[in-house]
Amino acid sequence: MDNKIFSRSFVVEFEYLMKKYLISGQVDTYRVKVNLFASSPSSAINVFKNKYPNAKDIYVIQDLFKGK
Repeated sequence: MDNKIFSRSFVVEFEYLMKKYLISGQVDTYRVKVNLFASSPSSAINVFKNKYPNAKDIYVIQDLFKGK
């Protein structure tokens, strides 16, 4: 299998399945905002919880004014 074809199809599939989410959460006394790639908002929150186990008040920030 040609590596260029495989990598190109992987990138297209990755972009199709994964979306970018901005997750915000309170970690100790700091508000942390992280951009994550995930398949859904709930999975992005789970990734954030795994990265910051003592995080509280976690939510997804939507890009309502993002141009395409």
